[in-house]
Parts: sequence; C-alpha cells; structure tokens
Amino acid sequence: MNGTISNVLGATITAGTLSSAGTVTNILNGTISSVLGATVTAGTLSSAGTVTNILNGTISSVLGATITAGTLSSAGTVTNILNGTITSILGATITAGTLSSITSISQKSFIEQPTLGITTADTLTPLPAVTTSVLGVYSFFVYNSGANPVNTQVEISADGTHYYVDTTGDNPLPSGSVDVLVPARFLKYTRLSYQSASTGLPSTINVILDAQGT
Repeated sequence: MNGTISNVLGATITAGTLSSAGTVTNILNGTISSVLGATVTAGTLSSAGTVTNILNGTISSVLGATITAGTLSSAGTVTNILNGTITSILGATITAGTLSSITSISQKSFIEQPTLGITTADTLTPLPAVTTSVLGVYSFFVYNSGANPVNTQVEISADGTHYYVDTTGDNPLPSGSVDVLVPARFLKYTRLSYQSASTGLPSTINVILDAQGT
C-alpha cells in the first residue's frame, strides 16, 4: 500500500504516510509523523509514544519511545538499535548505534581532576574535598617535582567538616618521586592533604585525581 493517512486512532498501517495516530504496526516503507502511543515496524516516525521493530526507518521527536532500529531523535527510551543514529535523547537506554547529545549513559564515566604546581609548607594543608558518594573507584596521583621531600595523606568525612585520616602516603616522598594514594574506606567526602617533610624546606607537587563513576 502507498497511501497518506492522518488523524487516525488505533490504526494498523502497512505502508504510506501516517500522522496523528494512536497505534501503528507493520510499517515497511512508510513515513509516520505525529503519532501518540504508536507501534511501528519500519519507515519514518515523529512525535510518537512507543515505537518498536524499526528496521530501516528514521524516527524523530519521540517521547517515551522504544525503538529497535533506524534514526531516532528527541526520544525517551530506546533499545536494540542495530544500525541507527540517535540524537537528542533524554533518559534513553541504548544498546547499539550512534548516540549524541544525551543527559546520561548507563556506562562507567571517567573523571580526571588535576591540581598542579602546589607549593608545600610546614603546616598540613588540604586540597578541596571531592564528593566521592557518586564514585565507584578513585585514587590520588602525587608527583614531587620540587627539591625537597613531602608528606601526604588521604582524609575522609561524612559531614564535610570533621575528617578522619584514612591513608598515608609513602612518607617522606623524595624529590622526583611518584606516589599513588588509594582510600581504604568510603565516605561522602575525600580529600588529600600535604606538607613539607622537613621544617623550612618547601617543595612543589602535582596532584591528579582519577576516578570512575558507578
């Protein structure tokens, strides 16, 4: 069939162009626009609710849709995309294809936060705390680029005010050496503190936090 259908509720269509419809199934090579709560097997679908089994179609402006293949933009949930392109999706679940411009992906994310050229002093000084409640694994890379040894430690806190010394570094860390501090305990906030190992002998360190989301 090769027709154009508009303002259809609860329709079953095999080919053509469909707009403003409720449920649409078994569309092989049609174009479908402005469909609410539709189920479509192929073609082009825009402004729809639920879409399944799209083999080689293009789908745009879909809210809360479930799509199996094709091109999908501005949709809610998308699954089983084999060879499609997906753009501008909020709260989407994608298993394959090309995905761009979304709010989140169900995959571990990587975070890197460098703090470079830190000058140490005799007083123990903390870096700003990191909110580690949303992180799965994290560690602090420390490089002593200065001329004198330094001491480092990792501190954790539940309230952001009172800190507990969780892990100490390979103190004193000699000039030109590298250390990695991995917290042993989990709390909401984590920070690294540093100081000169010898009174009156400052040094310079680089600290890089590497972390993965859950």
